[in-house]
Amino acid sequence: MAEEFQTVVDDIRESLSLNNHKLKRHHFFREKNHFNETTYILSMEWFPENSNIATDDYNPEGTAVVDVNFHTKEIKQILFVNNVNSADHSVYPSSVVKEDVIDWIEDMTALTFGRQFLIAQEDEQKLVFRAAVDNIPVSPSGMIRVEFNENGLLTLFSIDGEFPTEEQIEWEPFALTPDTYEPVAETQCQLLELPSQEQEKWLPVYGMEELFLTNDATRTIPFTFGEDRSSFIPKDEVLRWDAPLEGNFERKEIDLSSEVTFETVLANTPHPDTFPLTDEEVEACEREVLSFMRLVYPNESGKRSLTGFYLKDGYIKAEIKPVHDAKKALNLKINLIIERNTLRAVNYFDQDNLFEAFKHFAKSDKPILSSEEAFEKLRGHLDIDPVYVYDSERETYIMCGKLDCDYGVNAVTGEVLKLNEMF
Repeated sequence: MAEEFQTVVDDIRESLSLNNHKLKRHHFFREKNHFNETTYILSMEWFPENSNIATDDYNPEGTAVVDVNFHTKEIKQILFVNNVNSADHSVYPSSVVKEDVIDWIEDMTALTFGRQFLIAQEDEQKLVFRAAVDNIPVSPSGMIRVEFNENGLLTLFSIDGEFPTEEQIEWEPFALTPDTYEPVAETQCQLLELPSQEQEKWLPVYGMEELFLTNDATRTIPFTFGEDRSSFIPKDEVLRWDAPLEGNFERKEIDLSSEVTFETVLANTPHPDTFPLTDEEVEACEREVLSFMRLVYPNESGKRSLTGFYLKDGYIKAEIKPVHDAKKALNLKINLIIERNTLRAVNYFDQDNLFEAFKHFAKSDKPILSSEEAFEKLRGHLDIDPVYVYDSERETYIMCGKLDCDYGVNAVTGEVLKLNEMF
């Protein structure tokens, strides 16, 4: 076993007090963060020594699953199976004293409470923290979770995402006021069609998508959640053709696994998604998207548009959305998977199958209200909160306002609706 590997194992055994455990299994994974940096994670499964379970697919009660950044030695996760902390409890905090939990997190992460992370949620057996800089949230954000069993013993610690330092922040006071953000909000007030479960019909509703507005109100930044889209290359191309293509599209298995070999870890090879798409690749992918549509959706010329490309685990993903999509709140789209080495489409996922549950719903009525009338009803429900948002062009976090509205307006009746109560 390589010396570098054994050093990490020994450090984890000592720091987490796993002396009465044996390392049963381990795997290496490669990740890319929002800043286009590559991280290698060593995931370890430590069995209690008194365990008699020795199968390849089952972790016995009390097993400690530990993820650590192999090169920096930062612990990313500690999970005790079945909520049984089988380690020496003296090195872990108890849920009884919140201040002790925060002190322990600061020691584990080298982050400072109040300056880099704040409490977002708490109850007797769980604490959730979010990234912040001097009480102001950041995006992309980071999250810390700690959970305890009924005896107050820690059974989960995890840290994900980004926790910027003060040096990464471009400081300025929050300056957005109603006269600067309301005109932008009005342009975002759009007619949507939303499914009403109660009425089993589509309702025409004016609403807004949340977004970030720069502090000078001159630029908007889309709000993204979940999948890393820092490599996203936007497009706005309606897909049209004169004739379909003959033949069948052959789906191939795709490998989205991030597991790598120890040799790759030692070489510290950059993640393939850290290499941006070239102009030549983008042009080839545009041709491939059109060929795919002509083959698989031959009757939809002019009905769909290519909205962009981004990188995912060595593949290129193309987003294809309906051109006229009043149901855009459901964000239905086709994700086309393209092999980067061949620039050929190998698989696709059509989210229209999510739409099946609403196929029997009655069509929406014709709107009566204008967007201007609807916005007047929404004006008093607008939310604007300061957020430091990472600007990839300037490679720093800049002050923005998160502009959002939890309400919509029925375009027929004028009723103001709480949007999250419609689904």
